[in-house]
Amino acid sequence: MLIRQTALYLPAQLLGPLAQLAAIVLWTHWLDPGEFGAFTLALAAQEAVYLLFLAFWSYYLLRFLPGADALARERMDTFEGWVLLANLALQAAALALVLRYLAGTPPGAAAFAVLFAFAFTRSYCTHLAERAKAGNDILAYTALQCGGPIGGLALGWLWAHLSRDGAARIGPLQVLGAYAIAQAASLLFALLRLPLRWRLRRVDRGLLRAVAAYGLPLALSGALAWVPGNGIRFVVEHGLGLAAVGLFAAGWTLGQRACAFAAMLVTAAAFPIALRLEASGERERALRQLADNGALLCAVLLPSAAGLIALSAPLSRLAVSVPYVADTLVILPIAALAGLVKNLRSHFANQAFLLARKTGWTLAIDALETALFLIGAALGLRALGLAGAAWGALAAVSVGAALSFFVAVRRLDMPLPAAHLARIVVASAAMSAALALLPPLAGWPALILATAFGGAVYAGALALCYRGHLRELRGRLPFLSR
Repeated sequence: MLIRQTALYLPAQLLGPLAQLAAIVLWTHWLDPGEFGAFTLALAAQEAVYLLFLAFWSYYLLRFLPGADALARERMDTFEGWVLLANLALQAAALALVLRYLAGTPPGAAAFAVLFAFAFTRSYCTHLAERAKAGNDILAYTALQCGGPIGGLALGWLWAHLSRDGAARIGPLQVLGAYAIAQAASLLFALLRLPLRWRLRRVDRGLLRAVAAYGLPLALSGALAWVPGNGIRFVVEHGLGLAAVGLFAAGWTLGQRACAFAAMLVTAAAFPIALRLEASGERERALRQLADNGALLCAVLLPSAAGLIALSAPLSRLAVSVPYVADTLVILPIAALAGLVKNLRSHFANQAFLLARKTGWTLAIDALETALFLIGAALGLRALGLAGAAWGALAAVSVGAALSFFVAVRRLDMPLPAAHLARIVVASAAMSAALALLPPLAGWPALILATAFGGAVYAGALALCYRGHLRELRGRLPFLSR
């Protein structure tokens, strides 16, 4: 079941994040560091606004919509109508405050309209994608996950191409406007397809209390977890200015997005399976499913992060524009490690907390992680510059992940797939060693071949580690034994 669901969700998990990765590379060639810094700050601010004002409801729907009856779904639809309406005002107010902080003066009407359209459509695409996943509507989920990143990149590329020919001027607002248009188209498709019946009626108080008890701690936890991953850009902006944000964000975002891309290839379909098992009263099977999900996650995420670190030097020189190369060389490996740790916690350990409805525990760990980040990033930035800020963020997320896994295993009885993890670590280490033996790489063909070589070494080493399982599988499938 896990493999089938993963395959169905694969296009959404592959195409959207891949477009986001490509965008990070391309925008460094079309925006100077200050403009790129402004663009990445807008992305970070939008994610913070979503986490503060809408994520609590997305989390609740993902957890409870699959097992809800018709009456419960009607109450949820009523509550959702009020939530989405309130978000219009809350997001506009938050955006105005952020712009006032960054620019020092109230934003112009055109700039505010573009930024609001971008933030509003991106937040609602994220929310409705979670609702589509809860309802197992794979087509709507795919459209919401892919439409904005792919369409926005295509429109932005067209604008940049015209700019290069002197017919237009591209900047952060034009890029954000391109994404807003693509996201609006995705939203329209989802609204026509999803069974949404929003009504502005009186809200059920029992539902309000349940949402507050489950969703609010998760939303606050997500906002706190946002600080080491995205809020670090604001720390850099405060300490060194907007251009430094652009120089930092190229390597940091590339490493974070690459790990998130690898993780999301296998996580979208996994957690709903555990939820359905838990809803049917099979808690032990649900916990074992979490362990299987974690093993599959590690099988994809560990070699991805290891390969990114091993090939970070040639990738940095080839991918980003010349002004960004020196900082990306230093920051990309640190960002890959931080992305590895962050995704292991988010898509493995934290799911035990969600399954057990212990969202308050997640909030407490995230509060500790955020405090450590603020101390570590500030001290690191002062002592070692941009690299120091990255090391501070990595230290904070590592402590948070270690504590999360400890609590999930010891207090919530989540099993660890130790045998699988040992094999995956050995295969990833073999791949890293093989890549380290390669001569210096020059040009995209050499880098692509090195990536394929590393993947082949990893697959071969993993097959060797699982040779007993493969023989057993071959015996069960007669057509493989011929």
